[in-house]
Amino acid sequence: MQNPRLKALDELASELERFELDLNQYYGDLEPQGVYDTLLTGKLGALARLCGTFGWSELAQQLTDELPLRCTAVEMMEIVRGYVLPEIRQLMEQFEADATASPVEWFWQLVHPRIKTITRARFEAGFTGDAVETAFKEINGVVKLTVKNSVGRELDGHGLMTTAFSPANPIIAFNSLATESDRNVQQGYMEIFAGAMTGIRNPKAHGNVNLSRKEALHLICLASLLMHKLDESTVLPTREPA
Repeated sequence: MQNPRLKALDELASELERFELDLNQYYGDLEPQGVYDTLLTGKLGALARLCGTFGWSELAQQLTDELPLRCTAVEMMEIVRGYVLPEIRQLMEQFEADATASPVEWFWQLVHPRIKTITRARFEAGFTGDAVETAFKEINGVVKLTVKNSVGRELDGHGLMTTAFSPANPIIAFNSLATESDRNVQQGYMEIFAGAMTGIRNPKAHGNVNLSRKEALHLICLASLLMHKLDESTVLPTREPA
């Protein structure tokens, strides 16, 4: 278990598995009750934050919703031991299994150099959601700069892509647009670029979302393809976009 976040989570889960309450003290005196409640609240808060770093947002939110404790520490520990810790152990096993599915070197040789540079270290450190978000932010940035330099407009995301690649009046073209087939290719890639901003970049940027390694690799491949398409494209003479 080399991943430091996974090690910290394992240690915290083990602490909660060993957490014992003296029921006579807890129900017999308000002072130890307050100490137990405060201690458990702190541990569960830390657990929620760690779960969030792995992208287990639903579990993290469920824990956060219980804080400060909305029931007794005794009742809360029944929930933690009966549901929360088994769920966390299962997710940890899945995370470790995913971690063994690291791509071999030839995979990274196929990835666009610019995408590889900004995603590989993040991916290999376990920050899969961050790796994917960074890749699509980079694509957005390249297109944004091209459009700004060409027509002086600063756009972003979905609207940026539909303006940049519009088959009717493109700023960036993937072919000569001389035939219906050419225009279909232009339309198709416009929709892929725009959809990637709406369906991939935005959810990663606006939420604490993580991904399995397999999902992240699929999306890194998509980002690599889009960056290669940008390399092959042509910036057309300055015009007023539609």
